[in-house]
Amino acid sequence: MTFLRLFATSRMAIFILIAVLLISTEVFVTHTPAFSRHPVGLSVAVLFDLVFVTTALFYWLVARPLRLANSRLVVVALLMLRIALFILPKTAFSSDKIWPALLVLAEGAVLILVVLRIRTITKKYQFLWKETDRQTALRDSLAAVVSKRAADVIIGEGLTLYYVLVGWRLQSDLPVEARAVTTYRQSGQVALTAGVLIVGLVEGVVLHVVLSRWNPTVAFWVTALSGYGLLFFVADIMATVKRPSYLTKNYLHIRLGIRWRARISHSSIADVVPIHDKPSKQADRLNGAFLATPNVLLTLHEPVCVEGPYGIQKTVRQLSFFVDDRTAFIQALNEQKTLN
Repeated sequence: MTFLRLFATSRMAIFILIAVLLISTEVFVTHTPAFSRHPVGLSVAVLFDLVFVTTALFYWLVARPLRLANSRLVVVALLMLRIALFILPKTAFSSDKIWPALLVLAEGAVLILVVLRIRTITKKYQFLWKETDRQTALRDSLAAVVSKRAADVIIGEGLTLYYVLVGWRLQSDLPVEARAVTTYRQSGQVALTAGVLIVGLVEGVVLHVVLSRWNPTVAFWVTALSGYGLLFFVADIMATVKRPSYLTKNYLHIRLGIRWRARISHSSIADVVPIHDKPSKQADRLNGAFLATPNVLLTLHEPVCVEGPYGIQKTVRQLSFFVDDRTAFIQALNEQKTLN
């Protein structure tokens, strides 16, 4: 016990010494002429060094060897953030720049925590993906390290980048003996999405030019958000093509791009009928068609939870969407209902 205390004290002393040296260095940096010329960039660097570097040092020098709880890392990170904001000049950040920078730092902290716990995440994922789909397995694996809300955000952003960057190279994601239920061939969704992207690019350029004359910073962030919105459209159509809905012996697996997904047992389907217009809005009804008019309406015996991006959930009793081969789809569902 005495050795453990001495071990902890010596490691903590080393960490405190390094932290003090780092803080002293950052104080010196804030008083250099270079800092006055580039206050925003160097302020972000100071925040990164004091928050991320010191927290990582605490993890490797103290927390990991002694197997301390992750809450200690959070305490250290918050303490160093407070110190960083104290030593930074008040003029270093304007009000419209500090919050985006802090948001980036917060996301970076979550990603660093994920990297540090990658072994735990991997083991959890290998256990879960055998019982559920890969997306759910990855989300639940991340939730074991970070909060469920943070895991939903990471998966939401990750799916968007994943399908944008490599979606065109993917093969159709269907389990063995599953029957695909495509939604894009007859709906015109691909052409409509391409049209939206072209119009969005043109409007984004015009809006950026107009806003930049008023406030360049606002113009930058509005353009960045608009660009991210367009990436969402690209990712959604890629997921729609490469990751269609499908039927198995016991379930209808709804996968509508990166927007909505659900697993509905055949026994829970009360009725399935063809429709020609978009149904009116109701609290327990969801329209899953995107840039198209739905042609199928599912009615369920009991409400089910449909999952959307970034952890959004909606409990519905009716679901409408577009199916390419509507007749065959309705017939297959009716046959499965009879068997079950």
